[in-house]
Amino acid sequence: MNKQIPNYLRLVTDTSLQPPATVSEDFVAIERVCHAFERSTQWRLEYGEATDSANTNLMWSAPVNPGVGTSPGHIRLLSPAASNSAPRVPLEDAVALAEATAMLWGELLTTRRALWQREAELAAGVPLIVRQEDDEAPALAERLEAVLRGGGEAVGCQAAALYLLDPATTELKLRSCWGLPHKRLAEPARPLRPALADLEALLGHAVVMTEPDLFDYWKVPETGFASCVCVPVSSPSMPLGTLWVFSNRQRDFNDAETNILEVVAGRLAADLEREVLVDEAVSTRRQTRQIAAAERVQQDQLPRFAPLVDGWEIAAHAYHTERLGGTFYDWSALSDGSVSVLAGDVRQPGIEGALTCSALRGAARAFGPERKPADELLEKANSVLWTGSAGNARAGLFHAIVEQGALTLVYAVAGPMRVLRVGPEEYSLLAGPSSALGVEDEIRLAESHCPVPHGGLVLAYGTTFLPDADEEILSALDQRLVLAVEPHLLGSAEAMVEIVGEILQEYSGATAADRVVMLLKRK
Repeated sequence: MNKQIPNYLRLVTDTSLQPPATVSEDFVAIERVCHAFERSTQWRLEYGEATDSANTNLMWSAPVNPGVGTSPGHIRLLSPAASNSAPRVPLEDAVALAEATAMLWGELLTTRRALWQREAELAAGVPLIVRQEDDEAPALAERLEAVLRGGGEAVGCQAAALYLLDPATTELKLRSCWGLPHKRLAEPARPLRPALADLEALLGHAVVMTEPDLFDYWKVPETGFASCVCVPVSSPSMPLGTLWVFSNRQRDFNDAETNILEVVAGRLAADLEREVLVDEAVSTRRQTRQIAAAERVQQDQLPRFAPLVDGWEIAAHAYHTERLGGTFYDWSALSDGSVSVLAGDVRQPGIEGALTCSALRGAARAFGPERKPADELLEKANSVLWTGSAGNARAGLFHAIVEQGALTLVYAVAGPMRVLRVGPEEYSLLAGPSSALGVEDEIRLAESHCPVPHGGLVLAYGTTFLPDADEEILSALDQRLVLAVEPHLLGSAEAMVEIVGEILQEYSGATAADRVVMLLKRK
């Protein structure tokens, strides 16, 4: 059954969104060209809004294409008006010259339309609208001009203009107009200080001017009109500019008409703010997609499967509170059959930390598969951070070399990292937080050898999640971790890493931060 529309409901569609009309003042240049063309060639050149195929004097016609939508008019070449006046140039030469004139006029119209659109986009506070406009949706410039036309016609005026403040609030620039030549958009901004009418309006008052003799005193921006009104355009938090409406006849504006103009000014402010919000939403979506892609890359760089080392079990985990984080772990096989393992913790969180992590991991991967001292990799990583940043890339790094069937672990550590050795009945602190990598141009470290008993393990974790913790707090955390993992020494290394991660998250409290844990267990 068809849905019936009640007779008391009247739907009003917005039919005012039409292509911008060209004001007669915009035709002055082409009219002078047509007159000069006729004096020089004796052929008549005219510009009209439609073709005139019924004209018997028509020799040639071509649309003037502004590059968008329907052509605004046609250039026509007509035979001489007087039958006894012979053309001074052949028809083909006159046609070629007329074609060139039509091309120039089309380029001028294209430039004017681009200026018309950009001024409206600058009014919304964006140098260029980054989103693709829907073919059916009117552009911002069309919407602003339609609102100006609707407001001007509602109060019986013939022109309207929207002037907006610059960021320094020292000038007023014409951003959109109706009933005025579009070349006004190319004129420089008006200084705000001497503009008394605009200053009064920006204080929240509608200024009505009916005496043309006082227009110069009030600094009315347009001449040739008998009366005008200036109302403020503002958002709830700040003034944006002024709306001017001009009338050809001398008249007064009552309260109802000024109220209409104030509503129109509110519509203009709403359209500008909406455009800014839409553009920000598009930019936010683009950044979200980029961050998601970077997150996938960072997660893909973390190894998924632990290496197989005779006599050892290796597990690690990097926890990120945001989509991108400043912790990582990695391992790679060396040429002699041993395995190089890394755990890094960067002081910067988020995107900055992710970039520093990538630099550290890249430096480690570039170190090569050849067996070298464990401390040499940390010294190279320090050089990469020092030379590749402005001094804010600071990190901790734990590097160990696990040999097949070895009873001793070879390692080096620097920065905010803590390393514990846990046995069946005792534990010891192997390394605590030290000077971070990237602080100095050169560091000197020593490779350490740590015997690990059967069933024992080496636990390394970053301490940047507790930036203000002293040695007493860290010692208490060490004891908590040891008590938590001792009952699980016979279990898997992966399970103990999860236990350690939960305890570190508990210690970080409400200000959750990135954390990294690496565990090397002797079978």
